[in-house]
Amino acid sequence: MRILITGAASGIGYNLGVELVKRNHTVYFTTHTEKELVTLKAKLLENKIDALSFKMDITTNDIKLVEKLKIDCLINNAAIGIGGSILHMNLDGLKLNYDVNIFSTINLIKKVYNNMVKDKINGKIIIISSLSYYIPLEFIGCYTSSKAALSTLVRTLKKELKYEDNNINLSLVELCAYNTGFNDVMIDNKTKYLDKNSNIYKKINYINNKQKKMFKRIEKSSQKSIIKKLIKNIERNNSCFKIRDSLFYTILSKMYLLFH
Repeated sequence: MRILITGAASGIGYNLGVELVKRNHTVYFTTHTEKELVTLKAKLLENKIDALSFKMDITTNDIKLVEKLKIDCLINNAAIGIGGSILHMNLDGLKLNYDVNIFSTINLIKKVYNNMVKDKINGKIIIISSLSYYIPLEFIGCYTSSKAALSTLVRTLKKELKYEDNNINLSLVELCAYNTGFNDVMIDNKTKYLDKNSNIYKKINYINNKQKKMFKRIEKSSQKSIIKKLIKNIERNNSCFKIRDSLFYTILSKMYLLFH
């Protein structure tokens, strides 16, 4: 199977891609920046992973690269998280978060879907979202609301696909928090878009430490379980629509966040 993974420089995107290569799939690893691409190529070479990798910033004309590829499965993993106070953050941060996590993601899905239809490929489109949208987490509402919108759009798309005359499968993956460094970056970058005269900015160290302690308690260290679920879903004939981490962990995370 020919599989394209966005946001594959590290974390779940990278680790999933490696496991798929080991299972003899053709995997295209894509990155957001040239700097990430250099690091990725070195890592693939060091680990003797035979795969094609290239830069594909989904918010730019890079997205046209998918038109040159035959893709059986798209794994839309690219996302960013921007932290900040809703009242005091610059709207540029909110717009950027929505541009990557919603507008550009939907644009990529449309391009790959149309190519699959044109090439008569009974393909799979897998969208990575987050369970975080169930809980209004303070100072990362920019990110969690974008994931809420994405999950809603994908659920709607699933219903609309019933009216299309093809066998393209859609899957929505809602992840819990993982210890990949993504959440730390989101916590630390809030000052970039925050009004420096606000009370929130004056309390930034306290807020950041509180958030990091919270994520330290709820983040999962191992990705093996979700990667196993994803591979099973990719390789089966009829993909499941909704994929989540274990129910127990989901409930545990919700309880912690509700009472802390």
